[in-house]
Amino acid sequence: MRYILIILLLIIGVGVYSCKKYTDPVSTVDPRLTQLYCNDPDAVNFNWNFPGTPDSSVCFYPTDVFAGTYELKDSVYFDSSHLFIQANTFYITIQKHTKTKMAILGLCLNGGSVLLTARPNFSATLDTMVGDSTSKIMGQRICDLADTINGSLSKDQLNDSIIYFSLRISSDSGLITNHIGRAKLKFKK
Repeated sequence: MRYILIILLLIIGVGVYSCKKYTDPVSTVDPRLTQLYCNDPDAVNFNWNFPGTPDSSVCFYPTDVFAGTYELKDSVYFDSSHLFIQANTFYITIQKHTKTKMAILGLCLNGGSVLLTARPNFSATLDTMVGDSTSKIMGQRICDLADTINGSLSKDQLNDSIIYFSLRISSDSGLITNHIGRAKLKFKK
């Protein structure tokens, strides 16, 4: 009986000791992790160079990729027949507003701008402000109060000085034109 009592006390002692709360050891900095990486999910370079040390100073954002002055070569086609209408070359400026919001200046002679939302995958879409998915005239107002524009841009990932445009302009007269273009960077902002 005496041995049973000793064994029982040992089992209870081991049980109490095993319930002791675990504490993490003090962490140490790994000297092999010398690379800095961006830890902001809104950034284009989120987690590039991971593992390493997080540092927000190395982050760059979708609008940083696009900001600058470009020479745009624009080809205009009828939407209904895809018949070529004309080609134009002019300068545009893409201005950063926030990490993801930007504006294009230079599409309108009256000085108006077109608003876009940029994404970390080197693309941007024009913000829709007029109409909805059931409307034929969807997009945002451009130049003339009755005309709307919608479409997208994409940055060439092999040549960071090139942007491809695909825009659709619906005029108040019912004429819809597609603008397919390529812009080359002239000045970085």
